[in-house]
Amino acid sequence: MSAPVGPILQQLMTLPARSRQGLNNLRQRLFQQGEKPKKEGQLIRTSLNAHRPVWMTAGGGVYTSMAAVYLTLRYLKHLR
Repeated sequence: MSAPVGPILQQLMTLPARSRQGLNNLRQRLFQQGEKPKKEGQLIRTSLNAHRPVWMTAGGGVYTSMAAVYLTLRYLKHLR
């Protein structure tokens, strides 16, 4: 019922090498030279794209609130 130890031991032996590769990739990404910094306009564009659902929800809330105020004032005029 026990699993063969050979494949498990092989996988454990490859872990340090894979970790080293991952660290090398991370180091290259962090300290890459010669890459132009991102422009501020692009940062704003990506921020707006990322928060689009929030802005849409807020806009819908404002629209609903303004419609409720309009209807309330309209119906209050008829109460006189």
